[in-house]
Amino acid sequence: MKEKAIVNLMLAAALGVAAQTQAADLGIGDEAPALKVDKWVKGDAVNLDKVKGKGVVVVEFWATWCGPCIASIPHLTELQHDYGRKGVTIVGVTKFDEGNTLEMVEEFVRKQGDKLGYGIAFEKEPNTSDAYMEAADQNGIPTAFVVDKQGRVAWIGHPMSGLDRALDEIIAGTYDIVVARKIFDLRAKMSDAWAEGDFKTVLKLADERIAIKPDDTGAYRSKFRVYLDELDKPKEARVAAKKVIELAHNDAMTLAEFAQDLLHVGEEHDFNAMAMQAVKRALELQPNNTDAAIANFQILAAMGKESAAIDWATQSVKRMGGDASALARFARALSKPARADRCTALAIEAVDLAIKAEPEKAQHLMTKFDILAVCKKDIAGAERIGRYLVEKAVEDAPLLNNFAWNLLTEDGLKGKFNELALLAAKQCDKTGGGENWMHVDTLALAMFENGVVAEAITLEKKAIKLAGDNPAIDELKKQLERFEKKGKG
Repeated sequence: MKEKAIVNLMLAAALGVAAQTQAADLGIGDEAPALKVDKWVKGDAVNLDKVKGKGVVVVEFWATWCGPCIASIPHLTELQHDYGRKGVTIVGVTKFDEGNTLEMVEEFVRKQGDKLGYGIAFEKEPNTSDAYMEAADQNGIPTAFVVDKQGRVAWIGHPMSGLDRALDEIIAGTYDIVVARKIFDLRAKMSDAWAEGDFKTVLKLADERIAIKPDDTGAYRSKFRVYLDELDKPKEARVAAKKVIELAHNDAMTLAEFAQDLLHVGEEHDFNAMAMQAVKRALELQPNNTDAAIANFQILAAMGKESAAIDWATQSVKRMGGDASALARFARALSKPARADRCTALAIEAVDLAIKAEPEKAQHLMTKFDILAVCKKDIAGAERIGRYLVEKAVEDAPLLNNFAWNLLTEDGLKGKFNELALLAAKQCDKTGGGENWMHVDTLALAMFENGVVAEAITLEKKAIKLAGDNPAIDELKKQLERFEKKGKG
């Protein structure tokens, strides 16, 4: 089993659909809970009572194992730099789990150095996390809460989608918290309707949002997806898409995100030209926006302009310099199997630059492994990088577990790297102390795929015992049955 079901809220935030399933105890306009943490890893302690009347605080929840959280760090650092002089303080709160200990957080923050330019707080017990995340029924990270000068929760959402605009309005005094509360509540209802497949209600609620807030791009994006994906009405979807681009004319982040939405459906419904319009404007606003740069490359490639796409990608990689996060993301975009012959070399160049910038970050090695194994079909080269990855990530049990599990289960990898998977799974189990059911389950599968069936059965029984009443228990039992059947055969 993978170490964490890392929930990325970007899609939900982009579509304006809150990650909620029931009425929240904490919502927009409510008094913000105190920050009760065990240690301030970076920056001075923040007391919301003392800040009240003086400044605005952004409380963001994250973890070291969360990819989207790490991707948000440069943006939050930039916001702290730009808005700090206007009285904004950003705090990243992270809670203990076996893959996110105090030692791991301290080491992560130390390695980030000045690249992480805001306060970080650690809590052993999830007092603050529960008071915010659980109380607001937010079940994915990263999630940010903006606390205004009155000490109220003024905004909740993904830190990469809409936070800048909310801060601008809150600081300027133009933010309407009553309207924000209404929109937040409608988003929750939309989430329920979406989950139930009641798309007629989703559209109705989107229109209610627009009636309250005519420039609500999230509502129009929701309409776009419903019309296109669920109701097969491309004409209506096109109208909604045009409205998003019109309203987001000065919002580079929304334009870049929406360009990706359009790109995914461009070939079938001819949205590529509209996607290009959105990304071109995003790049005018923010020439170094990584999302826009990646989208521009993908759109050029989708439109059959391969030479232009590769030229753009080459220039973009050079511009990114030592921005390891951006380079790694671009490498993944470049290394799609469909364009492997044309872009693999550039993808490897990009990820090698990321590795050079952050040599201690084993995640970049995993990206390079995937490029070599899946795109370049260089099994021997991938094997070498994979073994080096296990060596570098010796203390990172969550990463090792994900790596081993992917090797054993993912299309394009399954069956080709069984010995490497076993090496990673053994180290993961050792690092994790041998008492984590997910680690043991992965090790059992690695043993099984390497022909050590009796040991696999013993380990799977141990995983089942450790898992207790975890919802995954049925899958573990099915796995055990498969192992035992093979053992008897």
